[in-house]
Amino acid sequence: MKTKFIVVPGILTRIPTLNSQAQTSQAPKHAELTAWVASPTGSHIGAGYADTYLTNIRAKTIGHEDPKLRNAVVSLDGLGMLPVKGFGLVPAAVAWQTQLPMRKVIEQQSETGLSYGELLVANSIASQSHHSLDHIIAMRAKTRTWCELAEQLQVDPDFLVTRVNTASKRIVAVDFRVRRGRGRAPDPSLSVFAPHVRAQRQ
Repeated sequence: MKTKFIVVPGILTRIPTLNSQAQTSQAPKHAELTAWVASPTGSHIGAGYADTYLTNIRAKTIGHEDPKLRNAVVSLDGLGMLPVKGFGLVPAAVAWQTQLPMRKVIEQQSETGLSYGELLVANSIASQSHHSLDHIIAMRAKTRTWCELAEQLQVDPDFLVTRVNTASKRIVAVDFRVRRGRGRAPDPSLSVFAPHVRAQRQ
């Protein structure tokens, strides 16, 4: 059964469905999340719209949050529309930190309506407390803040802040390296962190 944590008009339609990574010749419903990919030179095969992973989803559950965690989540979500070689890295950064497949992270966002920053916090609490994500979200609905929930489950709130800030720093570092013309990640793990950027270099 899918968990619906926040019900905000339009929020659940911002992320493509599971089969959206396949290119399509149909015009996209959300232009900011897709880009036209041209076919190889001399071929008419392979052209179409593909996901850019650019996101413009803002957190809805951090109004009363500890300032350090709130600022960290806002900063990470704020990088959602930063294009690195035409692609957004926020979903990849969350997948990298949670060690989940990126498609799984995108599916979680679509199902819960959480921003990617909130989703990183929720998954981090879940992994540290050995509870499911659904259980953590259900508990959060009865708790004032994510930090309070973390403390209840004996998870250090500073750990959450560090994780979210690390994801943001990684995105900024990749963007910096690309802007300098190197086109490579700070370390080889970019192949996991942002495979869609790596593919652009090949």
